[in-house]
Amino acid sequence: MHVLSYFTTDHEALHVATSPDGHEFTPLDDGAPVLRGQVGTGTLRDPFLLLGPDGLYHLLATDGWSSPRIVHATSPDLRRWSPQRLLEPMAGVTGARNAWAPEAFTDDDGVVHLLWSSVVDPADDEHDWHHANQEHRIWHTATRDFTEFTPPRVFFDPGYPVIDATVARADGRYVMAFKDERGENTPGTDHKNILLTTFTDPYGPLGEPTGPVTPSPVEGPSLFRRGDEWVLIFDHFLDDGYGALASADDMSTWEPTDIGMPPGMRHASVLVVP
Repeated sequence: MHVLSYFTTDHEALHVATSPDGHEFTPLDDGAPVLRGQVGTGTLRDPFLLLGPDGLYHLLATDGWSSPRIVHATSPDLRRWSPQRLLEPMAGVTGARNAWAPEAFTDDDGVVHLLWSSVVDPADDEHDWHHANQEHRIWHTATRDFTEFTPPRVFFDPGYPVIDATVARADGRYVMAFKDERGENTPGTDHKNILLTTFTDPYGPLGEPTGPVTPSPVEGPSLFRRGDEWVLIFDHFLDDGYGALASADDMSTWEPTDIGMPPGMRHASVLVVP
């Protein structure tokens, strides 16, 4: 079963759709939110679902544009949810401005690795998030219980702004897709596309980026397995649409593929569950 989590422009809340084979996704509750934000800014942007080592579904979500906190909740069945709480992964980092698009992956030792994008700028008090590029980098912390966390650290810094990291395990390595955040939010811009990098140790280091593998401008990538192929989906955020590519090899070559997605979907992630 493939489980799709997403938000919409109209409802910055958790929406869920499912598919038996990863080809056509059907929204639950006729596309209505299945969970709304209850803490922080009251929003659940960029919702991500992880099936944790504890057997629970863990929700991670962005707590608004300018919050350095991450929303977290758990569920046994994607219907009943624990009380939401705010994680503070950037606590103690002077000048942390935000914590965007949190995601996570689990290593072979049962450690959960959280990734997100942050700007750290102690000297700047004004951020025009909608119109100006910011020096985002991908940050990391690790936990076994979502109670105690390792100190936050920069996980990926290619020398330019990057956001929206997502990780898949493939052929004994980790593959990370991410957005090159350089460029302008205009059609035909340079950058603003999805690249890939790999690593073997869950704590890094990461290899040299390859790509881009998508057109621009896009964001919000998600990688998942569908039968004998890998699928990469991404958000055409200026056009309110979604794109998809498939790879039948080790993610070296990609071809367009058809996939049925809910209308109005923004920054989706796909979880494959038993």
